[in-house]
Amino acid sequence: MAVMNWRDKLTEQSWLLPFLPSYMKPLDEPGLMNEHTREFVYEAEEFISDLAALSELPRVNKTFKRSIQGFTYKIKIKQRKIHVEMIDTQKSASAMKKRVFITMFRSHIKQESGTGKLIDSTIYFQKDGKTQVRSVRKHPLFQSIFYHVHRLDLSIAGEPLPKELPQSEPVAQSTNMTIAQEAASLVDALSDAQKRFKHLDHPLLLQLDKMYGSMQKTSEEYSLLDVEEKHHLKRMILHDIPNLLQTYDSLSNEQKKESYPRVQQSLLNMFQFIDKQANDLQATRMERMEHLLQLNDLRYDPNLPRENEKTSTMMRRHQKQIDND
Repeated sequence: MAVMNWRDKLTEQSWLLPFLPSYMKPLDEPGLMNEHTREFVYEAEEFISDLAALSELPRVNKTFKRSIQGFTYKIKIKQRKIHVEMIDTQKSASAMKKRVFITMFRSHIKQESGTGKLIDSTIYFQKDGKTQVRSVRKHPLFQSIFYHVHRLDLSIAGEPLPKELPQSEPVAQSTNMTIAQEAASLVDALSDAQKRFKHLDHPLLLQLDKMYGSMQKTSEEYSLLDVEEKHHLKRMILHDIPNLLQTYDSLSNEQKKESYPRVQQSLLNMFQFIDKQANDLQATRMERMEHLLQLNDLRYDPNLPRENEKTSTMMRRHQKQIDND
């Protein structure tokens, strides 16, 4: 287990929180736990992920910018540090405007728990006409940003990108909470889409209903998906589906008639992707159940010999399979 630094030790002591400077107090603002903030974070993930994929281009000592849907992002890559700035502009639909600053050391300069040491993780937001400042260092919604910055750092260094981020035990527990909240947020996003586009044709709404049902099943074992599968689901549900339906809804009647078959097919493809994840996870659950049943038969079935060496070997093999699952 990694040793906690002094900053983490302070924030773990709840009685000390009122005495901490504002920039060290953990973010705890219910008004920010909404789809606008999730989209704000998602677009930042996409931008950082795109930069990580540009392995053939020089990226050190350069600044990259992107503006989309009322959000502006700036990423500055240096030899020693990576800086990320996330801005909620006046064009954003979010009622609570925010600005986030994240700075991490490059991992070859200074490490902490297997990644570059986090220097800054500050959020500024407007509430009741005043600017508030807090830390997003341990906030569930922002953990994915740190992960993608770590992947960007590895990409710049020419190292292979991991599918999972190495973590200490306390952070892993926090990540498990994040995964559960992330899965719930995707189900909620589909529910919001159903309400938002309930005036559309019944066949299109039927596809949304089917997606919602499959995503509910997927959310039960969401933690078993790998990083890329989670990324595809988030991009589809938080970005692609609402953008597709919003654009379709803005068309004239003639344009809707012309594009309807392709829109319907696109939604069908999206449903099939979600449904495949749900079915694969269900199959994984059944495989584990079969392993458990076989193991329990070997252990407790009175009709099986207890001293048989072959049976003991099978039992050890099944136990190993269970432990490796």
